[in-house]
Parts: sequence; structure tokens; C-alpha cells
Amino acid sequence: MVMQSTSAAASLTPLTLMDVPAPRVEGPLDVVVRIAAAGVCRTDLHLLTGQMVSQLPLILGHENAGWVHEIGSQVTSVAVGDSVLCYPFVAKGLSVPERSGLDTEAPDRQTPGITVDGGYAEYLRTNERSMVVVPAHADLASLATLTDAGLAAYRACKRAATLLRPGDTAVVIGIGGLGHLAVQILKALSPARVIAVDTKPEALDLAIACGAHEAVAPIDLKRVLNGGARAVLDLVGADTTSNLGISALEFGGTYLAIGIGGSVTLPLADLVEGEKHIEGVFVGTYTDLLEVTELAVSGLVSPRIVRYPLEAANDALDALANGRILGRAVLEP
Repeated sequence: MVMQSTSAAASLTPLTLMDVPAPRVEGPLDVVVRIAAAGVCRTDLHLLTGQMVSQLPLILGHENAGWVHEIGSQVTSVAVGDSVLCYPFVAKGLSVPERSGLDTEAPDRQTPGITVDGGYAEYLRTNERSMVVVPAHADLASLATLTDAGLAAYRACKRAATLLRPGDTAVVIGIGGLGHLAVQILKALSPARVIAVDTKPEALDLAIACGAHEAVAPIDLKRVLNGGARAVLDLVGADTTSNLGISALEFGGTYLAIGIGGSVTLPLADLVEGEKHIEGVFVGTYTDLLEVTELAVSGLVSPRIVRYPLEAANDALDALANGRILGRAVLEP
């Protein structure tokens, strides 16, 4: 049974429940994973509404974790039965970017759930290069969220941590599936004072539970900044949040864009005279996934998840689209 997208219409088109045979290994380095959990991401909504376009039909699901079910003849680093996370890009590792660790830039990479069939199903075909082995006792539903949400949040926080000194302030805008992880990761990696920003009271409560020093509505950010932020992580990516984040920077501060959808508008005089830095963060590397997984397994980061059975994928997507998910929704076959 799989949940398959059949349309990219302008509205949220329900997924179709289908019975298809489990994939089998096709090449010597293939790995078939029996899915334990697949995260529900806003990217899935973009595919369903046509904001992103992919070849159809398509099985969604790019945040995946499970157990190794079958391996190709040359696979040596995982064995049948291993608990694994699936790095979200499938590539051969031969290009110059890949040899530098940037599978995000691999010219022939595939992305399960976006360019090829993903994990809204019982089984997923990927490859050995994308496997991250985790302890057998690990909660795979919780860890599945690290393979995109946690990965992007970690890459941004790791970059911010190189800038943050004792006494500095970091701002996290948007306490959702990525933002609640970013608060925890910043606390683990840096000595900074962390301020969380969101419009929803329940999200602000979650931020405090995740360790934020303060959690405020956007209108109150200026009041609590005390001079400006050394780093701002924008997990929303709207025009309003980019304006808010850049205006919150202190002299020499860095605005890190992780969410997308809006744009950045900044007079060059402000950029120059404030020596402000604007950077984008796109997912993360395999090494980033190893590192954020270690934080989670050690208990320093704890993803907040809402569990749904696979058959309720449409309910999970509807809840996400209408702002009813606190943390990250996860589908379990």
C-alpha cells in the first residue's frame, strides 16, 4: 500500500491509496528499506498544489527511516535488519561536489519523494551511500524528521554557531517542524541567548519547552533584543519574516534564510553601513545528518512529533496546511 500523488492542481489534491509491489534491488549498491516512519513536510504541500513540479504519478515522502529489508550484492556497510535513516539525496559520489561532501550539488542526484518515489509507503528503494545506521532501540519515527527538517536546521545552526560568542543573541523565526529543532540545536552548539519568534501562543510555549531563553510575537522582538542579534535564522521565508530578521541584526550580523517563498529587500546603504551578511541554507550534507543524529540519540535534541497512520496521510497534510501541527507530523505504515 502506498500514498501516491496523482495531480499537481492549484488546490490541495488528496493522495490516492494504492497497492503496489514492494521495490526490489536493481543494482549492486541498492538498498530496500522497510519504512518505519516518513515525515510530512511543507514541500509535500508544494508538490500537491503545483508550486513545485515533478514527474507524476509520484509517491511522496523525503524524510524516511526504517529497517534494511534487502541489499544489493556489493553493499557492505549495512545488513538486513539494521535500523537506518535515509539521507534525502541518492547519488553515486563521483562528481566534484560529491567528493567535497556536497551531495546537494550532485549533477545526477535523485530525491526520493520529489524526483522519484518516496517513503509514503511500506518500502523505499535507495542506495548504500544514503544509509545512516542508528541504534536498534532508537525511535525511528522521531529520528525520521532529522533527514530534512533536522538536517536543514542543523546546517543553519552549525553555521551560526561559528559566529556566536558568549553574550551574543540568536533569533529563530518560526517555531514549527524546523524551528523547534533549531532552538535545541543552537542551545547545544552555542553559548548564545536564544530568542524564538512566532505568531502562535502554542508555538511560543513549545519554544520555551525546547530551551529558548525568551519567546515573543514579532511585534515584541525589538523590545527584547537589547541592541540586535548576531545571527537570525528565518525558518519561514516570507517577505515579512525576512524584513523582520534583517532589521533585527546588529552591526556585522548574519541573516540565514532556510524557509522559502518570499524575497529579501534591503537598501544597499543598510547592507554596507551595517556590514550585514545574508546567507542561504539548503538542506545539509551527509556529515551534517550524522552530527544532528548524534545530538538526538544522545538526548540533546528531541524532535516533537505528531503520529499518523499511513492511511491518514491526507489528514496529516490537511493539518499541516491549516497550521494545526505543533512540531512535525510523521506517517507510520
